[in-house]
Amino acid sequence: MDDCLVYFFTGFLDSGKTSVICSWLDGENFRGHKAVVINTEEGEEEYIAENYPNADPVIINCDADGVTKELTFDIEARHKPEIVFIEWNGSVSPAEFFDKVDVPQRWALAAAIVVVDCSTYSEYYKNMQTFFADYYRYCDTVIFNRVDPANDNIPKLRGSVKAVNPSISINFLSKDNEIIRIEDHLPYDLSKSPCEISADDFGLFYTDALDNVDRYNGKRVTLIGEAEILREFRGRAFVLQRQAYTCCAADVGVMGVLCMYDIKSNFPAGQWLKVTGQVRYFEDEQNGQKVAVPCLTVENYAVTSKPDNEIIYFN
Repeated sequence: MDDCLVYFFTGFLDSGKTSVICSWLDGENFRGHKAVVINTEEGEEEYIAENYPNADPVIINCDADGVTKELTFDIEARHKPEIVFIEWNGSVSPAEFFDKVDVPQRWALAAAIVVVDCSTYSEYYKNMQTFFADYYRYCDTVIFNRVDPANDNIPKLRGSVKAVNPSISINFLSKDNEIIRIEDHLPYDLSKSPCEISADDFGLFYTDALDNVDRYNGKRVTLIGEAEILREFRGRAFVLQRQAYTCCAADVGVMGVLCMYDIKSNFPAGQWLKVTGQVRYFEDEQNGQKVAVPCLTVENYAVTSKPDNEIIYFN
């Protein structure tokens, strides 16, 4: 028997999880497949036939703590599903499912998705960052729902996620359910040479460049950061780095861009520099996977003043 594909959804109450699942159930990709929905949360939207007229899923309602090995194996025995959607209670960590619940061997995780209501994100993120960090660490996809491109800072939204999980996939949907492209909302102009990246946009540049080799490779950019010489580069490069705040006050890490440059004895190590160079990529291994990492071939640099915000904030 073929694998049963499992789609795990989490996010705060009324973020739009049920609406997304209903639209997927009714979509061409899932029509005609035996589907089961495990719903652990009760919001405004309901699992009723009029919300997915082309599908006939089995709906199982229970609390998050009711999702157990016994439940999943009973579903497998009774229904032999081809697709399982899990709407997880957003106030319960995804770890309670992924780390504690055994599922039938035939069940294969297709995607773990967090749905975020953009209209409330700023306030929620400010007060409940550890919840969002938990979502982003366990999920491989984020759907920002109800985005207003005129008022929402899309690059900042993206940065708040990428700071926690650089490999996560992010999608933006407008209030009309239209896809919004991040490249249409970058706060800098890559058609300029060099493209001036402001001090506050260092993190956005780095995370976006990781995802979009074709967009950045060969572009001339100017970056601001603190120069650090690492012994392993043997005078052939330095790192232009920034401290990056991710999910909580204690969670500050270093984000750096390798700058290829022959170091002279008077190089201003430890100082803030404004560096202009051409974006290139080198291959690195992260978490067992090969990744194209952006670096700079330095054309020139100048000592500059420390930016107002020494630490990059993504919210």
